[in-house]
This record gives sequence, C-alpha cells and structure tokens, in this order.
Amino acid sequence: MEYLYFILFLIIGYLSGSINYAIIITRLVSGKDIRKIGNRNPGGANVGRTIGKLWGATVIILDLLKGFIPMFLARVLLFRGELLPLHFLALAATGIAAIAGHCVPVFYGFKGGRGVATSIGVYLFFVPVELFVSMLIGFAIVMLFIKNVRYRIGRWTPIIFVTITPFLTLASSLSIDIPLFAHLSIGGHGWSTIVSVFLISFSILFINFSFFIGTLKEAGGGPPVDT
Repeated sequence: MEYLYFILFLIIGYLSGSINYAIIITRLVSGKDIRKIGNRNPGGANVGRTIGKLWGATVIILDLLKGFIPMFLARVLLFRGELLPLHFLALAATGIAAIAGHCVPVFYGFKGGRGVATSIGVYLFFVPVELFVSMLIGFAIVMLFIKNVRYRIGRWTPIIFVTITPFLTLASSLSIDIPLFAHLSIGGHGWSTIVSVFLISFSILFINFSFFIGTLKEAGGGPPVDT
C-alpha cells in the first residue's frame, strides 16, 4: 500500500510542478502571454523584468512552494517517524517530479520553464544551509568572472549552485556537524540525504541539458541561446 501512496505523491509532485504561475499571473495581471514577451521564458525572472518585480517575486515564491509542498506533505502524511533510506529516495523522487512538471508541464504542451525556483524549493527541504551557501558562491563567481553574457545572474548562478550543492553537502557532512535549531544543521547529513541531493542535481542538469550546454557554448563565443 505504501508503494501506491508513493506513486500518488509522484503524480501530485508532477501535477503541482505543471502549474505555471508565471503564465497564470501574467495573463491575469496584464492579459499577455509571458511566453511571447521578454526572453519568452515562463518563469519568475521574466515576469519580474516585464510585468513588475512584485509579481516576479510572487511567481518565484509560488514556484518554490510547488516543489517544497508535495515533499512536505509526503513526509507528514506518508513517511511519519524516522526516515529510512528508501524514504529519502522517495521524497527526492517527489521533488524531482515537481521539477520535471515545471520544465515539461502536461498543462502547457510539455513546454515550460527551467525549474530554478522549484529546484530551490526541493533543495530547501533537504539542505537549506548548504543551498544558501552554494547560491552565494554561485552569485560571487558570476559577478567576478562571467562578463558580457545575457542574463548572466539568472542563467549562470543556477548552473553553478546546482553543480556545487551536492558536493558542498558531501564535504560539509564528512567534516563538520554543527546543529543550529530544530532540524537545521551545518553538515552532519547522512548518506541518504547526500545521495538524494546528488540525484536531484543530476536530474536538474539532465532535464535542462540542452539549455545548459547552449549557455556554456554562448559564453565561449557561440550563438545566443533562446532563454
């Protein structure tokens, strides 16, 4: 029976991710199609640039929650008590399903955004501290070393922090264990969490492979990428 519930939460995760708040909010606020304005990417950053920063922030928060909430519900309703290794993988799969839903949504012809905010919501569930540090590192690298590239913060920072987060989680877990409050800590994560974070990062890079490769080629002097 637990496996049936797991499949149900995979479906819930995917359907949650498939709801594109950028398209919905832009249509309600301006009557426009976000896929036809700005850089044509149906995500919070494009909404912020074309419709308004407040609406962009709203979309980003909603996109973040649609990755976090299905995992939280699965944890509370399905995997109560101490988590077993398979439970961690099931939660990671639920988060990955939400990211996949955002990138290839069933409601919009399987053409969606890049899933950055949704990915952040998924990482927050497992390793919020390591995610925050990885995002700071990614932002610093972009500001210091990546110049003259379109949308460099919005496009390059995700590539960097998605790559860094699992390795930072591994390194911190092997070297330190500093409890903060509640269940938050710096390091001290078990192998189930570490493996789950690696799977999440691999899935994000795989789903967005063509876009990320295009971004790398553009930085090397190739043609611009359709963002």
